[in-house]
Amino acid sequence: MKEKLKAFFAAIGYLLLTVGIQLVISIIGGIGVGIYYVVKEVSKSTNGANLFEDNLDNLVTFTAGLTNVFLLISSIVTIFTLILIYKIKKRNYKRDLQLIKTSNINILFAIILGASCWLFNAGALSLVEESGIFYSQFEYMNEILSPLSQGSIILSIITVGIVAPIAEEFLFRGVVYNTLNRKISVRWTIIIQAILFGVFHGNLIQGSYATLLGVIFGYVTYKTKSLWPAIIMHMTNNLVATMAPYILGNYFGNILIYIAFTLVGIIGITVFLIILNSKNSKSKDTVIDFENFNNLN
Repeated sequence: MKEKLKAFFAAIGYLLLTVGIQLVISIIGGIGVGIYYVVKEVSKSTNGANLFEDNLDNLVTFTAGLTNVFLLISSIVTIFTLILIYKIKKRNYKRDLQLIKTSNINILFAIILGASCWLFNAGALSLVEESGIFYSQFEYMNEILSPLSQGSIILSIITVGIVAPIAEEFLFRGVVYNTLNRKISVRWTIIIQAILFGVFHGNLIQGSYATLLGVIFGYVTYKTKSLWPAIIMHMTNNLVATMAPYILGNYFGNILIYIAFTLVGIIGITVFLIILNSKNSKSKDTVIDFENFNNLN
């Protein structure tokens, strides 16, 4: 039990480290942007006394528009920090985090599963929101996420759709999964890392569906013995979520579509998890056997 608790708190430590990186970069970036904006406005203004009050809203809007930049930087720093920690510990991060080649069929399944996850989440969450349940929680989530949709769509695709998913998979299905699984069974490793993944998102609505995604991503990582399918799934989910408003426009806006998305998503997730499980159950285990790498049974 002592070793299991040690593994759990070590995983928490990595999570807190990542949150710390995000906070530090956001604070430094916010201060830097604030100084730049104030200096810029002072040079243009003749009314210095009321400058702060007059331009506070503009400053907040300007800073919010750079949220993707801060997220991009913190994601890159997180990836390199985690790799550096493994190098300092003289551990093979590619082996431990299962950054190994996987089959093309697993990549294809990952893309389909990622799209299916988005369909289910988009449909189910829209149905819940339309019902009026958890209204304040949806408002809070939308308020948090709105800055990510501001600015360049290209920057959003790079940050939200590509770099952030890689960083989060490095952390959760990579470092946290590996840390837990050295002392804890796969069953509990998948559950714990999924819950931590949900908590990491910081609000009830996102946390709920992130926990579900964490279970699916964790299970796929276990079955494929590679981190790449989870990365591809996460990227696909986020890329579709980022581009859907531009592609669908007003078409995504009625109950029948929400129900259709939910049902198609459930079918896609169920069918392709079953197929992926079948394909990988028969494949050779080409990955190092972790300490106490237990089966789900």
